[in-house]
Amino acid sequence: MKSKIRMMTRMIPKLNFCKNQDKGFTLVELLVVIAIIALLMAILLPALNKARDQANTVKCASNLRQFGLMFEMYTEAHNESMPGGWNSGSMWMVDLMPYYQGVGDVRLCPKATKLLSNSSDAFNAGVFTAWGKYGEGTWAGYNPVWAKAGMYGSYGINGWAHNPPDIGLPIGNPETYNIDPIDRPRFWRSTLNVTHTADVPLMADSMWDGTQPRVDNTPPSSEGLQTNEMSEFCVPRHNRRANMLFMDNSVRLIGLRNLWSLTWHRQWRPIDQAYMDWPQWMKDLPN
Repeated sequence: MKSKIRMMTRMIPKLNFCKNQDKGFTLVELLVVIAIIALLMAILLPALNKARDQANTVKCASNLRQFGLMFEMYTEAHNESMPGGWNSGSMWMVDLMPYYQGVGDVRLCPKATKLLSNSSDAFNAGVFTAWGKYGEGTWAGYNPVWAKAGMYGSYGINGWAHNPPDIGLPIGNPETYNIDPIDRPRFWRSTLNVTHTADVPLMADSMWDGTQPRVDNTPPSSEGLQTNEMSEFCVPRHNRRANMLFMDNSVRLIGLRNLWSLTWHRQWRPIDQAYMDWPQWMKDLPN
């Protein structure tokens, strides 16, 4: 019996628990694995970046659409009158605050959340920078009468979508003024005055909190440069376009060369792109 047991024992393979018999990766194998991972990352990262950009564009459009609803509620509560704007001593982010409860980030495009580090850089900040915070930090000396301390954002309003007093208010601030008689009939003033609402801008991606574009505004010579009123809306944040809210509460991406083709105020005469002298950086922008 013992001899049979010894014979069977010899037939069973010996297991060495002290020595790891698994073969490790060779240097060549490791390099192949690293190369495959790098190739997969090169393939996937552009797709991931594109998906992230699209998500940011959708979130930005959602923010603007919310402001469209707020604007609609405001005008309904004020007999179809638009907000007074700068010259009334109150701006859109203050007038609409009851509807968004002061949640500041709704004023931010997801691609422009970096606040200006210095108020002196406001007109050379670039297209991915937000304005503000008013009255705080380096903006401590800039706290306009029409805003509130701590406000910030990266959207701007079409300044002609207001119903301002023609005579500046006696509130001791030079930012209210007498409106030029030539400009007075250009304001929309009431939603009842707006026709072709899908072509009238209300709010958009902007480098400032709002402005009044003029038909003779020339395109900025370089990207992110604020040279006139229209240049503040020349912000290619979304696939080289800008998100824009219109008076019919629609939101769509606008090619920057199309800004001059929209109807900004009541006397605006849209300009054909073919007659514009576009700077080099705008010539190949998408429509």
